[in-house]
Amino acid sequence: MKIVMLGAPGAGKGTYASKVLAPELHVPHISTGDLLREAVANQTELGLKAKEFMDKGEFVPDELVIDLLKERLSKDDAQNGFILDGFPRNIEQAEMLDKITDIDVVLNVRLADEIIIKKIAGRRICKKCGNIYNVADIREGDLVMPPLLPEKEGICDKCGGELYQRDDDQESVVRERLKIYYEKTAPLIDFYEKRGLVKNIDVNGSPDIMRPIILKLIGKA
Repeated sequence: MKIVMLGAPGAGKGTYASKVLAPELHVPHISTGDLLREAVANQTELGLKAKEFMDKGEFVPDELVIDLLKERLSKDDAQNGFILDGFPRNIEQAEMLDKITDIDVVLNVRLADEIIIKKIAGRRICKKCGNIYNVADIREGDLVMPPLLPEKEGICDKCGGELYQRDDDQESVVRERLKIYYEKTAPLIDFYEKRGLVKNIDVNGSPDIMRPIILKLIGKA
């Protein structure tokens, strides 16, 4: 199954992709941000090209990201499907994606902006493997989202790496990211809805609560 994850930053795309969908479907969770960082760290040809733009504080060109993604999708573990997280971010990128692969379903994760802001402020990420945790304990009406804590404070359960809070997980930065999301990325929902591919995920609890809902939504309950 080939899946694209949509939703505002902090809505839970990465968590559901890595903790629910990838283990259940036995397909890779592919984050374009992780791909770029890995390519740069490994000093691959594409990584070195991307680093030139990143060092200048510029966006990596779509064509370069697509080349990197195409290379990743050619690997053996992606032949039975994949979960894309962070790409496409706009209509132009979606049209470029059409040229290298087809998509079976688009999962649109929906969560109120104010909850997203609280959630992002509590997010902690592993420096080594990118595994995501959250220290926020959110209880708003019927919405209950307990924290996702590691067994040992500050240490990733998966690889033992150090957990950290990203600099851009500040409220003012998050609000600006949400603004950009609604301007640039949200139109993708309509783009894919016209193809009948969109299934909405209305978040109302922790990943454990959402797991059976998501699997039922894609016919894998």
